[in-house]
Amino acid sequence: MKKLIAIALLLTTTSLCAQTPTKILKQIEALDWMTEEYPPFNYVDKDGKLQGLTVDILIEVFKKSGVQLTRDDLNVLPWARSYQKLLDTPGTALFSMTYTEERLKHFQFVGPIIPTQVSIIARVAKQLKVADTTDLKTLKIGVIRDDIGDQLVRAFGAEDKNLNINHSAFNMVQMLAKGRLHAIAYAEDIARYQFILAGMDPNEYESVHVLQKSHMGYAFHKSTDPQILEPLSKALEELRAAGVIDSIYARHLKQPMGTK
Repeated sequence: MKKLIAIALLLTTTSLCAQTPTKILKQIEALDWMTEEYPPFNYVDKDGKLQGLTVDILIEVFKKSGVQLTRDDLNVLPWARSYQKLLDTPGTALFSMTYTEERLKHFQFVGPIIPTQVSIIARVAKQLKVADTTDLKTLKIGVIRDDIGDQLVRAFGAEDKNLNINHSAFNMVQMLAKGRLHAIAYAEDIARYQFILAGMDPNEYESVHVLQKSHMGYAFHKSTDPQILEPLSKALEELRAAGVIDSIYARHLKQPMGTK
């Protein structure tokens, strides 16, 4: 994982002019910025306004770098659709995305933003043990299509017959609560948040196998000009140094970054 973070930080080491050229700002503003429903990182509230930890950080990055974009310029799409669009269409950006070796082959990143841990999560009372692929054979595991949990649990050895494909994390955790799933493969912070939204007690669920410890970032189409990413990376690192990122993280998750 140190290798992943080192790659992610390469963009932040490039020297920049004191002021971002207008041409670069216009190119950033012309990108098709996409996100999804992934609370508390990014989501639409009851008033129809885009909220979330990574949204707040991105808006601060825009302000810091002089980009004239607001929450209204960010498009909310289903994850599978936006992920495919990012693969296929130049001039696109998607957040928040977990770093993996495979994704670094296909996308460029600005980040890291925040740490994340993706696990197989089950009810404590079930006392599930998952040590290797053989332990998955009798399980039905919920995933979100093309989500990092879906990709990682497949890489771990899960077959299609073991997976229940969902488009809503809220519905997925409800299925887990009702016993229709043995487990889910999902980011722990997001799962905990969804448990609370669904009226479930997070303390009744546990990680039975960690699939990956990583970080999240803002992802861009492979062809994106690195000059476009430089001011965004610089602004992100300056905000981190000033304590702004930690403050936003604590406000949304009610805990210091890196703690449980």
